[in-house]
Amino acid sequence: MEEVNAFEEDDAVVAVEEATRETATETGVVSVTDGQVTGIVEKPDDPPSTLVTTGCYVLPESIFDAIELLRPSDRGEYELPDALGVLIRAGWDVQAVELDVERVNVNTPADIEQASDMVDNSDQ
Repeated sequence: MEEVNAFEEDDAVVAVEEATRETATETGVVSVTDGQVTGIVEKPDDPPSTLVTTGCYVLPESIFDAIELLRPSDRGEYELPDALGVLIRAGWDVQAVELDVERVNVNTPADIEQASDMVDNSDQ
């Protein structure tokens, strides 16, 4: 993957994309300065931006150490954005990269149908 290989000097890479404010309340929202992730929050009621994670990450092994430091969120989940926040606050270099591909999260039956349609249409 050329986009990721271009950032080998970074400690971590997060693939991001622009989304609607409504979508931003349902996923990880990223704050970026000069291509560097400066903050990330999961499913915020009031998103600080509409730049969201795509669920594609290149992470260092130390992400597991960061996860060990977490407590479950209000939803009872260990949130990956919280673990990334630990790395960011510790000074890790986390690069944001926008992928130029068509993609869809697969979280609901409607998402599965949309992804299936994308695969069917890619054969043509």
